Amino acid sequence: MRTIAYMLGLLFLLSAGLQAQDGGRIVFTDPKSEDDEVLSEEDLQPRRHSWGADLMIGTDGFGLGFFYNYAFSDVLTSFANLSLSEAKDERQKDYYNPWTGQYSPNKTHYVFRIPLFFGLQYRLFKDEIVDNFRPFVNGGAGPVMLYVSPADPEGDFLSSLGGGTTHYTFGGFLGAGAQFGFDRSSVLGVNVRYFIIPVPDGISSVVVPDEESPTGARAVQLANANGFYITLNFGTTF
Repeated sequence: MRTIAYMLGLLFLLSAGLQAQDGGRIVFTDPKSEDDEVLSEEDLQPRRHSWGADLMIGTDGFGLGFFYNYAFSDVLTSFANLSLSEAKDERQKDYYNPWTGQYSPNKTHYVFRIPLFFGLQYRLFKDEIVDNFRPFVNGGAGPVMLYVSPADPEGDFLSSLGGGTTHYTFGGFLGAGAQFGFDRSSVLGVNVRYFIIPVPDGISSVVVPDEESPTGARAVQLANANGFYITLNFGTTF
């Protein structure tokens, strides 16, 4: 009789934790919950929205960005990305003074790129490798604002930001990277990106020697605002 009582008690607990739904589908409920909320298959799907920040480390220095992602499926995600970084001319001459820090005697202007890129990200090898390492390729394009401000070699950086002008162009990037971890409530990843940004006529950031010029130097056109960046991604999903 004691064995039968144990079996009846076990059946009662199972019936409280499981309920049969339409079509014979079995779903779980919480027997300790005061309501009748059911954990359905939809609740087990990955979270589709995510947002966060990007820390950018590249050939032109550091940058900062923000992103919003929407996942269409387990492998395809759309995104919007806004970032701020400096574009430097490869002809810029940088020197380091142990007392005053880095200085660039031929630098005439700071050029900051502020792109708003929209694009797609595609996950690779979904069924071939473990789920806590999710490699992907991505690419985006969109409008770019360039902020150009005078650079005073003897002044500080913040004081030189005033009095700048804005210019507009269009660009894009190609990249590859990976996201890490089993926890889908957060975003942790790394993305290698190459920016492709043409520059409108008339934007210059440095001067080069010119014997024919009365001052011995002349301003040169910035060829482009391209750049290579390693981007660290931090965010959350919802």
